[in-house]
Amino acid sequence: MYGFRHYFASNALGSGIPITDVAEWMGHKSIEETYRTYRHLMPGSITKAARVLDAGLWDAA
Repeated sequence: MYGFRHYFASNALGSGIPITDVAEWMGHKSIEETYRTYRHLMPGSITKAARVLDAGLWDAA
């Protein structure tokens, strides 16, 4: 059963589903538990966030 849960969460996060949704579906009490287990699947999230914020700053100027 654990393998199916891990497969589901891995695919959901890898497909861009928000970690808050995945944590809720997995029954985790907080997203910290989900993040600790699956953070390796989201390596580009910081880079993506930086691009979004940077674009927003340029649009506001």
